[in-house]
Amino acid sequence: MKYILISAFLACAAPSVAQTPAPAAAPTTAAGVDKDIRLQSPDELAKTALWLENALRVNPADVDLNVKLGFTYTRLGKADEAQKAFESAARLNPKKAIAQYMLGLIYEKKGMREQAIAAWKACLENASEPELREKAVKHLSNLAAK
Repeated sequence: MKYILISAFLACAAPSVAQTPAPAAAPTTAAGVDKDIRLQSPDELAKTALWLENALRVNPADVDLNVKLGFTYTRLGKADEAQKAFESAARLNPKKAIAQYMLGLIYEKKGMREQAIAAWKACLENASEPELREKAVKHLSNLAAK
């Protein structure tokens, strides 16, 4: 029923206003999803995920929306969905170090060694933040030792 309501709402939205979709029971503006996801309750995270999913339907090439969705899914404990979101971000912008970083963690946790190595190498090549680079080096050396 919820999906029918959301579909009906989106169908009624004017195309010129479809830049920031506002599904029922989800934040109505980007500001609603800008709250640090580490501080959001599970209900807030679910609403944020819904808003981001709808925003990506309008603008699927938005790398930052894909990254935010990946982090939101991570907090919700949805590893497969998080992986898909981070893969989308990395596919859209292979130099997005944080997407590669998160993929490295996910792949490693899932035992996908070759994919993890590739993600960590991409993170290392593209990260400007010293802590991301250090962690990428650490994970690569750990994977090489196995």
